[in-house]
This record gives sequence, structure tokens and C-alpha cells, in this order.
Amino acid sequence: GDEMLKNIFFEVKKKFDTAIGILKKEKITIDPEDPAAVAQYAKVMKTVREKADLFSESQRIQYTIQTRTQNIPDARTYLLTLKEIRIKRGLTDELGAESLMMDALEKVEKELKKPLLRSDKKGMALLLAEF
Repeated sequence: GDEMLKNIFFEVKKKFDTAIGILKKEKITIDPEDPAAVAQYAKVMKTVREKADLFSESQRIQYTIQTRTQNIPDARTYLLTLKEIRIKRGLTDELGAESLMMDALEKVEKELKKPLLRSDKKGMALLLAEF
């Protein structure tokens, strides 16, 4: 257990040192009114994430979705899992897209007279057409 913790600490420290090293070298101007400064800041932060092997928030969410949903066979469980991930991340569904997708799924499953499997190409095409 101690060895594992030590390795995790060294891994995090290495990433931190890499990030700090890049930030020390790069000149960053923080001026939201200056498009060039904003672009430079974004470029530097992207470099930091890539070199230090860190994920952006959207990459983290994408990874979570991929790992949590890869073995889910049916569309309903998939959509419910996406909802669960969204809630755990503190994200809001301002457009009400989730309930619209569930309504579309209900309609397609009623047509198919069975649960929609993600491997069912025809059924998934029907669902996407409903969206």
C-alpha cells in the first residue's frame, strides 16, 4: 500500500513539475479583451495539459462516458448512465435534451415492440432520426 501511494505521489509531482516548468518559460498575458493574449493563453494551457499528461474537463467527461458505457448493450441504460454522469459532474440539462431523448426512445421502442439495443443499426438509425 505504501509503495503504491509513493508511486502515485511521484507521478503527480512529475506532472506538477512539468506544468510549472512550462509555465515558467512561457509568457502569459491575462487580458480577456485581447484575442491574441487569449489565444496564447489557450495554447500554453493546451501544451501544459499535453506535456504533463493532464486532461481538460471535456476530455475527462469524454473518458468517463467511454469507460462507464462501453459494455452497456441497451439504449435506455446508456441514456440513464449519461444522465447519472451529468448529475455527478454537476452539469445541468438546460435544454431538456434528456427528456426529449427518452421520449424519442419510448417512441422507437414502442415501434420495435422491444428494448432498443445499441448494436441494432436500424433501431439506432430510427432513434437518431427521432432526435
